[in-house]
Amino acid sequence: MPISPIVLVVFAFVILVIVILALKAKLGGGSEPSGPGNVYELRAAILTKAERSFFGALEQACPESVGLLAKVRLGDVFKPRQGLSPSERTGADNRINRKHVDFLLVRVSDLAPLAGVELDDSSHGRAARQKRDAFVDDVFRSCGLPLLHVPAQASYSVAELRSTVANALSALAEEAAKRA
Repeated sequence: MPISPIVLVVFAFVILVIVILALKAKLGGGSEPSGPGNVYELRAAILTKAERSFFGALEQACPESVGLLAKVRLGDVFKPRQGLSPSERTGADNRINRKHVDFLLVRVSDLAPLAGVELDDSSHGRAARQKRDAFVDDVFRSCGLPLLHVPAQASYSVAELRSTVANALSALAEEAAKRA
């Protein structure tokens, strides 16, 4: 019994569709990502040009015993206090989870946090950003860690930054002495 031409055409079409789908999957052309490598790409730089400019000036303004870290997650600096219920602890973690401070001054000897630094650009004028800033300010204040707000500028005076950093570190030392 001979095979009908229609059956041959349908059979060829099904084979063609299977081959196309297999090639698409192999080449990553499917609509679903097959792994993390398909949904991420490398950033050109960790800091924006404005942040990088400020970083250089701030780095020069810090004493030798003070190191400088960039874009540090609040969850790496702070943790929920002891005695919270599991749901309170989770809520506290969630509130700091995706927030960071632009720069963190740390003691070089043990990387203990000394002060946070926020570079305030025009985005800090928006209502949502002001709410976020107030929350972050409160977290730093409640934990006794200074948070410096520096307006973004075209250039920075290292001498002025040095004075600002020295004042913040001095205030931190005074607070520590009061608690001791």
